[in-house]
Amino acid sequence: MNTPEDVSGVSEEQSMQLVTAIKDYQLTHGNLIKWVQSEGVTRVPSVGVGVSALPTPFPRSLFDEAWQLQASMNELYVRIASDEDWLYGVLKPLFDHDDFLAALWDVHVTVKTAGVAQDIVCGIFRSDYMLHQPSTRESVSLKQVEVNTLCVAGACHAERVAGMHRHLQRKRDVRKPAEEQGAERLPVNDNIEQLVITLCKAHDAYTASPFVQRCVLMIVQAHNFNVADERPIEYGLWDSGIPCYRCEWQEVLQRTTLTASRKLLYRVNEAGVQAELEVSVVYYRAGYTADEYTEHEGRETRLRLELSCAIKCPDVLTHLTTFKAVQQALTEEGAVERFLSADDAHRVRATFMPIVKVDKVAEGQLFREIATDPRQASHFVLKPNLEGGGNNVYGTKIPDFLASIPDEQWSKYILMRLIVPPGDTSGVLMMMEELYEGPVISELGVLGSVVWKKEEGSEVEVVRNVAAGWTFKTKPSHVDEMNVVKGYGCFDCPKLAA
Repeated sequence: MNTPEDVSGVSEEQSMQLVTAIKDYQLTHGNLIKWVQSEGVTRVPSVGVGVSALPTPFPRSLFDEAWQLQASMNELYVRIASDEDWLYGVLKPLFDHDDFLAALWDVHVTVKTAGVAQDIVCGIFRSDYMLHQPSTRESVSLKQVEVNTLCVAGACHAERVAGMHRHLQRKRDVRKPAEEQGAERLPVNDNIEQLVITLCKAHDAYTASPFVQRCVLMIVQAHNFNVADERPIEYGLWDSGIPCYRCEWQEVLQRTTLTASRKLLYRVNEAGVQAELEVSVVYYRAGYTADEYTEHEGRETRLRLELSCAIKCPDVLTHLTTFKAVQQALTEEGAVERFLSADDAHRVRATFMPIVKVDKVAEGQLFREIATDPRQASHFVLKPNLEGGGNNVYGTKIPDFLASIPDEQWSKYILMRLIVPPGDTSGVLMMMEELYEGPVISELGVLGSVVWKKEEGSEVEVVRNVAAGWTFKTKPSHVDEMNVVKGYGCFDCPKLAA
């Protein structure tokens, strides 16, 4: 059994000491989820985010492979977002049955008709991977779960948990010779600094009106329980000399003004300060769920932000690349090669799992054959064109789920072959109110930082393109979903092994 640590002989008292140390670290480092529904006038309860008690093994070579792939993955999605014709061809068949997707495309068309006011775009991406080993006769490989290009979360939590594990590892190794200490096997995580640098680069690229104070505007959801994953980025921008303000999605129309020259102005009215600042960068941490667009104001909110001269992180076309229909389209012959060199395309394509979509005649028949047969469906996951965890349908549950919705809604889903993780990894996780020890599955996310300038046609000038950090999440092997803040998994730290 591939275990996170040699825990044999550890007493119950020592185990509880470890749990206490983790809880105290989370409390003192803000690794918390806010209980907004119980918020009082001066205080708010919170709970530690789910974390692993010990770091979980992960192959060093595959960690390095994912890291080295990120520049190519960034470039792929930048070029997709800049190729309107290709993206339209992928998404158009869904417009009649997906109001959310259609609304976002309509925002793009409206902005294009008015004339794009800002040709610089900023991206904070994350490409997620799992280990794949369909049989013990085959070597372990890296397979992509998905790519996120909007409202990428988890970076701050991941950094805190990585720091926690390095601290605890040093304490365990205090009596060992330097060459036997294990902290060097835990990769350093500086996510917050890297994301702040990304937004600073975008801020610096913005051409402001003379003698006008600029700010970054972070668009956030109301009743936000995950502020500990957002506020550190805000604080880091202030520490870098760049004002950053949070504005809730439903307040954008009241708190901002779009001038005749399409400058976006934000009215500050807090802590006794009243001012109007010019927005240099719109950083989205909201606007990714369909229910944010069900009212007319939702579309108008996105449209005002997109019409403005502010640099968007990201713009609406880049948002559209995060939909699963794009992930499926990239598995088709020649798709990746349209955007990348042959060598880069080969490396990226090697991480893909087979995906079936319903909108083509031949594939539609295959989709129906698989999706209605529990035996075949057991090898697949059904994914909707949505962001955020908790939306997938797994294995034998797929036929009954599809039978419960109209056939015309099927086109909103893709069928992806399930990744088969190695079966020999165990872990120790602090799951809500219980300590879990047993078989686990981990997911590595590599963050990408990109700033680019759109030119005529689908050409782009890439100003910045780097891997900017990582996240690592682990769940019990019997749990399907991975979303940590919803309680399915835990933030973790890889212990890199040969």
